Amino acid sequence: MKKLLYIVIALLCVSQIQAQETPISEANDFYQKGEYEKAIKSYEFVLETHLESPEIYFNLANAYYKTGQIAPAILNYERAKLLSPEDKDVQYNLQLAQAHVLDKLEVLPELIVSKWYAGIRNAFSAKLWSYFSMGFFFICLVFASFYLYSNKSGLKKLGFLLAVLCFGFSILFYSFASQKTKEITIREYAIIFSPSVTIKGSPDQSGTELFLLHEGTKVKVIDELGDWRNIQLSDGNEGWLKKEDLEMI
Repeated sequence: MKKLLYIVIALLCVSQIQAQETPISEANDFYQKGEYEKAIKSYEFVLETHLESPEIYFNLANAYYKTGQIAPAILNYERAKLLSPEDKDVQYNLQLAQAHVLDKLEVLPELIVSKWYAGIRNAFSAKLWSYFSMGFFFICLVFASFYLYSNKSGLKKLGFLLAVLCFGFSILFYSFASQKTKEITIREYAIIFSPSVTIKGSPDQSGTELFLLHEGTKVKVIDELGDWRNIQLSDGNEGWLKKEDLEMI
């Protein structure tokens, strides 16, 4: 009876995997044939089933880009980059899409140390950083065993120093993994989807008109009030717009 139950469970798992793979295969076929609108619908259907991956977002972004839909293309390139920041193809295609955005914003200068730290943290995904953290923690235990069980003073000192060093790297990489995980679970950035939108000084239609933004521009959402979102640009400017004018990454 138990064997029969295991067989049924295995068959259900296989059928579920096949059901997930089929829409992806269909979407890939549509894309390869140049039927980009059908590919977009298929990729979106896959994502609606809560099956996401950087590859799906990347292919969906490419399909949007092929049809001239820049804002959705940038949105999905950004989502792919969030899951796989080390992917050079995603970075390159994102830059190509961003070249079509009308708004050319300056970036506020930041400290060299902060820029260096962010560059290292964003070099890999949360999953890779967690693997690095666990790997260095294991190495730390190996060196700690040298310190605890070796009879040679030189080896004990070396084991202690290397154990402390590896432990420090393990903690650092764990913090990188936690920060990257937070970026994925708590989305703070969004893409403007309206062809053009006037940014207000307050969350109401009668608010002072501050500046104009166009589709494809990336913004940071720092606050919300009802249907209004308080955004911040890379140049430091802030303002309010309606929720339907943007899409969260």
